[in-house]
Amino acid sequence: MRFLFVVDLHGDEESYETALAAAREREAVAIVNGGDLLPHGLRNAFAGQRDFLGWLRAHWSAARAAGIASYAMFGNDDARALAGELDGMAGEGIVTRLDGGGWLELGGSSDRGPSGAGWTVLGFPWVPDPPFRLKDWCRHDDTARGSPPQFGTPLVSTSAGLVEVPADALSRLPTIEDELAALPAPPDPARAILVAHGPPAGIGLGTTGDRRDVGSHAVARFLERSGFPLSLHGHIHESPHVSGRWWGRLGKTVCVNPGAMERPPWVVVDLDARTVEHRTMGLATF
Repeated sequence: MRFLFVVDLHGDEESYETALAAAREREAVAIVNGGDLLPHGLRNAFAGQRDFLGWLRAHWSAARAAGIASYAMFGNDDARALAGELDGMAGEGIVTRLDGGGWLELGGSSDRGPSGAGWTVLGFPWVPDPPFRLKDWCRHDDTARGSPPQFGTPLVSTSAGLVEVPADALSRLPTIEDELAALPAPPDPARAILVAHGPPAGIGLGTTGDRRDVGSHAVARFLERSGFPLSLHGHIHESPHVSGRWWGRLGKTVCVNPGAMERPPWVVVDLDARTVEHRTMGLATF
């Protein structure tokens, strides 16, 4: 069984269509999208994102008609107030929401554990607070790590659009470490895949253009003790091209960030062969 993992498409229609063509060519049964689905940088960002969800409805419907399932969640640049529209499409069977609260079985693989459990996937959209203004999917990493210097007043999305919030708003919310601790256990950790929008710290997957590591220490600690064979990430677009690493290992977990400097960014995951193939950077096994 093969699936295509994409991330950080940011509303680029051509990238979505190219990824779908790649999934067909490689006989993938699903496309798993790790977040930042919607356009950003628009003059009226909230309305533009809402409009793009209509385009996504048609795109995911076309994928379903081609026999390719779609799994997706929002990322830190996607307005959380629009998540209800994603849920509506999920209710119609057009897409499966990755971060819906439980582990989801990926059908089609012959690889099952002694308990009979197959491969499962769970989405985790939270990222350590960056300097950017939208805070819908941002948290402090842990109690020792707060927010960096900010580019402006923090914003959150509401049904009416984007509104300002106090500078210390995140200090009143659970940390990423807290959110990870609250995740349910998978049916079989040896066949579990975490899709976390933010990459872990310490292994070259969260390296910015100025060579700072902005990955999550909480995610790194969680994965190191998880026993999961694979985790999939994005968020830091340039990281593989700056660090030279698109995958790394934490404990038993092979962690992947395909980057987003090449459009579209994707890797092909073969669950039966236990391989991850980057579109340009080679092959890893897990």
